[in-house]
Amino acid sequence: MTDEQIFEQMKLWRKWTVEFLRTIPEEIADRIPPGHNNSIRWNAGHILVGWDNTMFPAVNEKRQMPLSYHLLFPSGSNPGSWSEQPPSLDEIIKHLEQQPVYIEKACKKYVNSPLPASFLGLRTVGDMVIFHMNHENLHMGIIKSMKQLLLSK
Repeated sequence: MTDEQIFEQMKLWRKWTVEFLRTIPEEIADRIPPGHNNSIRWNAGHILVGWDNTMFPAVNEKRQMPLSYHLLFPSGSNPGSWSEQPPSLDEIIKHLEQQPVYIEKACKKYVNSPLPASFLGLRTVGDMVIFHMNHENLHMGIIKSMKQLLLSK
C-alpha cells in the first residue's frame, strides 16, 4: 500500500465513522447499555483522543485536542469518573471530521519513518496509522451495537 493509499483509506473510514455518528440521537449518547462499560460519547471521544495522543507526538508535533479531552477519554476510563461536563457529541464529531486533514499534513512525509518509541510492537508511523484505523473500526462496531441495544428498548 502506498503512502497516499494509507491516507485515502484513513479518510474513507473516518467519513463512514462521522456519517454513522451523525445518526446517533444525543439523548442516547451517554447511556451505557447492559454488557458495555462505556457510552457512545465515550467511544467517539476515545477514537479522537487515541489518534491525537499518538500520531502527533510520533512526528514531534503537539497534540491538537485540549487536555480535557485526554483526561475524559483515555483507555481504562469511563463516564462514571468524569468530574467535568464532556463535549457534546456534535463537537466530538466536528473534531473527528477535521482530524484526518491534520494527521495527513503532519504525518505524510513520515510514513516510513521509525517511531521514536515502541508502540505495541509497531515500527513506523505508517504502521501506527493502520493500527488506528483498525482501533477506530473496533470502536465503531461497539458504537453500532450500543445504538441498536439502546434504540430497541
